[in-house]
Amino acid sequence: MFSKKIVVVIGLILLAVAAFWQFNGADEPAMPEYDEAELASMAFRQQILHASDLVAGMATAVKNDDQAAIEQWQQKAVEVAKAAELTDSDITFISSEKGREYLVFHAKRALFNEAFEQHYYQLKGIDALKTNYPEARDLFAEADQLIAARDAIIMDIARELSDTETPGEADIKQAKAMWQERFRQSAETPVTKDE
Repeated sequence: MFSKKIVVVIGLILLAVAAFWQFNGADEPAMPEYDEAELASMAFRQQILHASDLVAGMATAVKNDDQAAIEQWQQKAVEVAKAAELTDSDITFISSEKGREYLVFHAKRALFNEAFEQHYYQLKGIDALKTNYPEARDLFAEADQLIAARDAIIMDIARELSDTETPGEADIKQAKAMWQERFRQSAETPVTKDE
């Protein structure tokens, strides 16, 4: 009986503490409220900043270290934002230094993805890419998993080709060539949708 009273008292104390935290909302940051027009403008801003032609153009400019082209692509984004009648704050952001940094950041991520595809097919590692494109840091773990899976498939193929449990250099070389050929064929095969 005594232990039930202790449990009830502890429960009431926990409930009181939880209620205090719940009703004492001063510690929580105030969430800004946006009207529908501002939300729509923000959504359009994101669509503009992530448009494939803009990202590709910025990526080419960044790859070539062409500051004039970077500014031209940023200006094109500003023109599209004005034509889309985005809010002044969104247009100001796109035309600002922070807007340019945002565009360059995403261009470098696109360059990482492009280079990763080449390294993946060419059976290379990606340590140099990680150094060159730290902006894609959040993609590294998944990229490493893809490389490891690719290498595991190649080793499975090499084991199938080998007469022994441990494949030799010739088996691994042949397995790599077979994997690359299969990868090339799958890239050339058009994707059809089931109707």
